[in-house]
This record gives sequence, structure tokens and C-alpha cells, in this order.
Amino acid sequence: MLRSEKETLESVLTLKTQEVRKTLTNENFKVEEELKRHYAHQKQDNSRMQQQITALRGEKTALDMQLIELERRMAELELQVGANER
Repeated sequence: MLRSEKETLESVLTLKTQEVRKTLTNENFKVEEELKRHYAHQKQDNSRMQQQITALRGEKTALDMQLIELERRMAELELQVGANER
């Protein structure tokens, strides 16, 4: 009698263990797929942000050049005004 109970319990435990293992494997697969999806999305976001940064750096360089030109022009005009006042 004890032997059959033992075998029954072992059988039940084996089935439960297999069931838990299967559930965990499925869950792990789902998590890995979601992680891959998030990673791909993050990669796209990073690429888009990098493009925006590059564009903004270009705009900043253009604005810096315009500022230098305006400062040069302003200095030139100040010299002209000073020369005209004499």
C-alpha cells in the first residue's frame, strides 16, 4: 500500500514538475520576445535621436557662423559711425 502511494505521489510530482517547467519555459520565451521587441524599438529611437542631434549640431554651426558674421558687420558699422562723427 505504501509503495503504491509512493509511486502515485512520485508520478503526481513528476507531472507537476513538468507542468511548471513547461509554464516557466513559455513565460521565459514570452519575456525574451518582449525584450527583443523593446530592444528593437529602443534602437530605432536611438537612431532617430542621433539624427536629430546631428541636425541640431548643423543648425548650431550655421547659427554660430551667422553670429560671427553679424558681429563682424556690427564692428564694421561701429567703425563707420565713429569715422563719420569726426
